[in-house]
Amino acid sequence: MSQRTIKRPAAAKPGDETEAHNRQLLEERATRLEANRPVLPDLGLDLQAPPATTAAEFIDEWDKKAFGDGEQATITKIIWGPDPLVDHSPAFREMLERHGREDLAGLFAEAILTKGAAAMPDPLMAKSLAVGIGRFGREAVAVAFRDRVLKIPYRTVEIDASDTLDPEIMGSAVLTETIKRYERPGMEYRFFSQLCVDREGWRGYTPVRDKGDIVKAGTLMLGEIRREIAERRRMRLGQVAREKLASVAENYGQGVEQAPGVSALRPGESVTARSGVGGDDPEGYLGQTRGVGLEIGRE
Repeated sequence: MSQRTIKRPAAAKPGDETEAHNRQLLEERATRLEANRPVLPDLGLDLQAPPATTAAEFIDEWDKKAFGDGEQATITKIIWGPDPLVDHSPAFREMLERHGREDLAGLFAEAILTKGAAAMPDPLMAKSLAVGIGRFGREAVAVAFRDRVLKIPYRTVEIDASDTLDPEIMGSAVLTETIKRYERPGMEYRFFSQLCVDREGWRGYTPVRDKGDIVKAGTLMLGEIRREIAERRRMRLGQVAREKLASVAENYGQGVEQAPGVSALRPGESVTARSGVGGDDPEGYLGQTRGVGLEIGRE
């Protein structure tokens, strides 16, 4: 007699029951949230973004959904130079930042025609302008100076306005970030404290200004100088330091040579110390006074 086998479903694992229960709870929660969502009135503004019609629009839309729109408040700033008029005349640079290149060129041309050399705020520039007016006349110098101002190079940079450059937040990185904001080709930068400026001045540096105000990182003020001037200064200071070191070494040697029985070593000399009495066994001289000789050999 044949027997029929009855297949029973396998018992559910405890892990499967838990997963199914959690999935059901999440589905019920999503249903409740959807049911309780307030219905916004239709104002006819059509706020829904239109579907992407090109691959580029699709990628842009996906990028915004995945990482956000990425919109950041920025500040557009013009960096002037490098140029001798900008680098060596803080007053001229301040007027350039206030009025712009084209407007300032026209203002100076008009001022030269009416005031002559007195149109220049910088004494050195006024002196040169007076010589030029004496040789070529006001009209020619006014046109030439206008064209000269229009040749000043510049570049436009975007600065992240959300970066407040707070030293308490950024630490020492605030100094580097401040320089990056305002650096110009061919220039080197250094920070000065107000106490240092009051006592010793800017020491050849020109304060960096933004809309007339000196750029600061905390309480430190940013100054700039042309790189070739800084390199010449470093070479000169290095030479002075070497000369001072040589002078100190020479004075020390002279002082040692004046002491009786002592001479200073010079380059290429060597010293050998040995016992000056009897044999080489130190045990035979315990408790006795031994002489010590110095032997100086020149190589």
